[in-house]
This record gives sequence, C-alpha cells and structure tokens, in this order.
Amino acid sequence: MKGDFERYLAAKATVDDRALDRAVLARFRDDVRVRSDPRILEAGAGTAAFCRRFLSWDDLPDCTYVAVDTDPALLATARTRVLRAAREAGFRASLADPTTTDLGLPFGPAGDDPGEGNDAAGGDGPDTPTTVAAVRLSGPARIDVRLVAGDALTVAAEARWDALVAQAFVDLLSPADVERLVSGVVDGGAVYLPITFDGGTVFEPSHPADDAVLDAYHATMVGDDGDRLGARAGRRLRTLLPEFGVDVVASGRSDWRVEPTDDAGVQAGYTADEAYFLAVIVDTVADAVRGHVPDGEVDAWLAARREQREAGVLRFGARNLDLYGCRR
Repeated sequence: MKGDFERYLAAKATVDDRALDRAVLARFRDDVRVRSDPRILEAGAGTAAFCRRFLSWDDLPDCTYVAVDTDPALLATARTRVLRAAREAGFRASLADPTTTDLGLPFGPAGDDPGEGNDAAGGDGPDTPTTVAAVRLSGPARIDVRLVAGDALTVAAEARWDALVAQAFVDLLSPADVERLVSGVVDGGAVYLPITFDGGTVFEPSHPADDAVLDAYHATMVGDDGDRLGARAGRRLRTLLPEFGVDVVASGRSDWRVEPTDDAGVQAGYTADEAYFLAVIVDTVADAVRGHVPDGEVDAWLAARREQREAGVLRFGARNLDLYGCRR
C-alpha cells in the first residue's frame, strides 16, 4: 500500500460507510445483541473503526471486544479514538492496566509504550500477541475492550470467540489462513466478513491502458506464491466457508464508489478526505503492476489518473461482498 496508511484508513471511512450492505450488517448486529456476555474479535482492526461503529449501537450486551492488528502505532491511535467514541455514545470510559485485567485470553500485556511492539513485557518473543491497551466501559453496557498487537490468525485460533469481524481483510489470506481464522469461533458463533474484494475495479473516464493495468493488478492479488484468495475472494468464500464449518446465511454487495461532488454543475472535489483515498488507490495500482505492464503504459496511465484526480473528475469503483455466517 502506497502512502500514509493511517491517513488512508481514516480517508476510506466514508467510503466504507456508504458501501456496507445494511441488511447483512443488521443480521450480525441482531445476532450479537441477543448473546450473553459474548467475546468478539475484530481481526485486522487498524484503528478499530468497526469497534467504534459497534459502540454506537443501541442495546449492546455486556461483552469483551478484542481488536487485533500487527501495527502497535495504529492501535495507539485506536486507543484514543475508542475512548472518544465511547464517551460520545454515553459510556463512562477509562484505561485499565492490562496486567490486572486478565480475561483468560492467550496473550499478555505490553509495556508502558504501545510503540514498543511485541517484544514488550508479558510476551514470549516477537511473534507473541500482546495487549497494548485495555479500555473499560460502563453505562449502556459493561464492555472490556482489548487492543492487541500481533498476528490476527494466532489470536483467532488460540481462544474461543462468539463473534468474529474481519473487514477488508480476508481477501489478503490463503484458504488455509481462512480456516485458521474461523477455527476459534464457537459452535453457533457469528462470522462477519464485510468489504471483501470480489473481482472488479473501475476507473472513469476510461483510459487506453485500463485493461492491461487492471488485469495485471487483479493478477497480483494472489500473492507471490499464488496462494491468496485474490481478486475473486468474495465468491470463493461462499464455497470455502462451508468447508470450514461456517454456513453462509446472508450476503450482499458492498461496492466502493468514489465520485466527485457536484456543486451547481461545477465539479467541486470529493467528500471528506476521499481525494487522498483515491490518490493512494491510484498509486498502489501503478506500483503493483510495474514489471507486469510496460513502464510507458503504466506511466501514462498514472499521469492521467493523477491529473483527473487533481481536476476532480476521476471516478472509482470496486466490487466487494459482505458475508455473514454461523459456525456449525
């Protein structure tokens, strides 16, 4: 990914909000609401955007919410944003000492500085997941939020979870990784995989190099070893999840769409920070296909897309799927 990743995550928040399939989201929301003291895991959490969405819902149960990401710096930002979002939602929120909030989970506390990484006190080595922040919430519900630095697959597989959320994450995995990701979900547990890429990228206006660039871009998504789910991850999961004991009971389109705003017929830029989101997407596509498409074609395509974005006329779309399933 090219660019400032934390800013990119913030910039795509409005894109995600428009994209999520509301009916699939409602199925997951209704499921979580009726559970007694569930343990919820958010895999690949970044700055815990889904956790903050979760805290805005009404009628939340008392629960434990664990958000895991490999980047402690993103989790440091998540800590601040979760505290603010919780208070805005009417919770009393405070930081807790991770060493004294044992929830029986298979990872220890980190050191005083969330930037220390996974070698901090309480871990067994650089690959050991560690809690970098613990947040206690009370009021509308009693919720223990843990922000954990480490490998999401390790955390997912080494504990038991009543609900799993993995937004814009599973298309980066191999089938074996997906099996491991869902392995810790209890019988009857919920699996929610929103914003999973499913095989379509479009830029407008059209460009002569679009077919070459975008075909090559999709081809790179399988990874160097060819084992990732890749550009058709959403539809592949419909088959794979039942093989791994998860029945898909709801799905829906959650396409990303970014278009210029229109003020009295005059192009006026993009919503929020979506111009930056577009800049990262364009640069990432161009960077990914170098060596697969002649440099001259890539350079011409990139220059045109940058110019169109600056002029406020570039449009972008990507096909995604939201999937919701139950562990059997």
